Amino acid sequence: MIDGGRDTPPSDKDAIVSAPRGVGKTVLATVNQYPSVHKRGCHGALVEETSAFRSDIEQFSDLHVLLWDADLRQVLDVREDAVESSVAYESSRVPELHIENRFRFGSGYEATLSQDLVVAVDDPALLLRNHVAFERANEHTIYTLVNFGIEDVLGIDGVDEAYYTNEDGVDFVVAYDHDRFVALAQHRPSVENSTDDTSGDSTFHGHRVGVQNHSTGDSRSAWSDIYEDEDGWLTPNDVASGRVDAGVGLHVGTDTDVSWLTGIGFGTTHTEAVAAASRVLDTGYEPIRAAFHDAWTDWHEAVNDGPTGDETADRMYDLSMTSLKCVQDPRGPMIAGAFKPINFEYKFVWPRDQVIIVQALLAAGATAEARKALAWLDSVQIDDGVRGPRGIERGGTWWQNYFVDGTPHWRELQLDQVGGPIYAHWLTWRETGDELVLSDHYDMSRRAAEFLLDWDNGWGFPKKHQDTWEEVWGHTTGGSAAAIAGLRCMAEMAEAVGDGAFAQRCRQQAGVWTANFDTYCFKRGTPYGDHYVTADSPDGNERPPPDQRPDAAAFMAVWPWNVVSATHPPMQSTVELCDELWWRADHSPCLDRYPGDDYTPTGTAEDGGWPLCEAYADVVRWLGATDETAVSDHIFDHAKTWATAAGLLPERVDGNGDVRWNSNLQWAQATFVLLAESYVRGAPFGMAPSE
Repeated sequence: MIDGGRDTPPSDKDAIVSAPRGVGKTVLATVNQYPSVHKRGCHGALVEETSAFRSDIEQFSDLHVLLWDADLRQVLDVREDAVESSVAYESSRVPELHIENRFRFGSGYEATLSQDLVVAVDDPALLLRNHVAFERANEHTIYTLVNFGIEDVLGIDGVDEAYYTNEDGVDFVVAYDHDRFVALAQHRPSVENSTDDTSGDSTFHGHRVGVQNHSTGDSRSAWSDIYEDEDGWLTPNDVASGRVDAGVGLHVGTDTDVSWLTGIGFGTTHTEAVAAASRVLDTGYEPIRAAFHDAWTDWHEAVNDGPTGDETADRMYDLSMTSLKCVQDPRGPMIAGAFKPINFEYKFVWPRDQVIIVQALLAAGATAEARKALAWLDSVQIDDGVRGPRGIERGGTWWQNYFVDGTPHWRELQLDQVGGPIYAHWLTWRETGDELVLSDHYDMSRRAAEFLLDWDNGWGFPKKHQDTWEEVWGHTTGGSAAAIAGLRCMAEMAEAVGDGAFAQRCRQQAGVWTANFDTYCFKRGTPYGDHYVTADSPDGNERPPPDQRPDAAAFMAVWPWNVVSATHPPMQSTVELCDELWWRADHSPCLDRYPGDDYTPTGTAEDGGWPLCEAYADVVRWLGATDETAVSDHIFDHAKTWATAAGLLPERVDGNGDVRWNSNLQWAQATFVLLAESYVRGAPFGMAPSE
């Protein structure tokens, strides 16, 4: 999308919100605060990329508020022109969002826009409570503008049509694409002593439906009409087709304190969407808010509290759990993240991420959520006879990632996404003590284990596969360790159901692979020293060479895969390198995936690191007794410096430890929960079986 001729910056999502139960569980909204990462001169915060019914299908991309001063003939937009903004949660357990933007008009006076955002529990709807305070009693109109863009994560399908309608005295803009409808309405409560005679109504004071990126003609965008023209007048237009936007007005005269509600409803028909928007507006903010608070309070009472006794760490723990719950699609899986860096979405489900999220959910006592995620993994396992892009028969494995409905997306073979689901099954069974967990998913795990047993290269190690970071094809350290762990987990489950022969096969194969682990994965005399590498015998010309560089995925061989000990000399030799500046952020103790990692906003190697990589390295330091405070330092000191404005952990930080991109990565939230639980328990949670 382009607004006013400027590329919309990539969005990293500082905060997310959904309801933990009810119809509202199907709605996921995000808020982004600029500039954080992309430094393009924007300082505002706004609601972005909201989905409904499926977490990977967007309903609208941006919700703008614009302020028009008729005396100065100036319009200011929340993202483009705010001079300062903030985003905050009501609490770590209740993700009601509070957004504030401050504006400064050309004459020097200021205005402040405050917004509160919740998702209705009993309706598929968002409700925004808005308040603007103007320092000067000039004549003002407030505009709300929505870029709809109903689409899946591939971005191949835009909105077909949007239109204006009035029903029972209420104005709406409705957009739809096939059976996905979104309806926007607004209501200004009656204002005593208001200078504007339209207070108290639910009509638009001007409206325009247009087509994004069209600056001229009958289909010109509402953005062009409001922001580019800067004349305070909306040219009426009731309907448009394509990738549409819509702007609606609220004339407030010379009132200096203005409040109104914005309701956005979703549905599979026009009637459903309009009804959802109407109900939340009719109900009002406080009752919707109260139900939202009650639902989240009830959910948190059923899972673990932040266990450390430290206020900041416990807040981050609770907020991490809130984040994980927010992104759980009604079908059971949790998307990797609710953000869109550059031209790529994270609203897919990676089995790799899902496994670690299940581990965290179980550690925190969220067994219902863990079981739903495990059941989803079972439901999307690949059938026998299906071949992948390399011609490999993939029955019993999983694709790299999926749409939430189970449709495959990326399709390479990763062994951490074969052994990992077996581990998730074993851990869920062990932590719940429920034999139904074992029996319900036994066939899933056995089929995965049978694939692994057939994946020996003839020399006592797994055949080539893609690495954890999805960049290298070879004999990978992280994937091979996960395969070994999966077979060990399978052996325990096979014994539990009386299948001793299969258990023995799994243990024997795991033992052979373990015996050859260092032969394949540990290299001496590389330009970096002696260490575990990304992959042995890698295909391609990746730089730095994957068989010559240390890799943070290797630390997962200690935890959770339990294939090598933290005190094992090759592992100790690897973790010692983590303090080198070529592998970590220069001014923050945060480890990168590997030296020279160029998966960054610029596509070039940058100074910085990944909090989740640091988590795995810190467990190795802790267990290996090279730094017994590594985990506690991570939890109580370092993590809070990496968090977003709203307190969520990102995928990557820069050299100073500031958020670099991809806020609220769920894998990062999961590792924080796991470190906190491991610290309190005095042992790492979720270690796979040993030999």
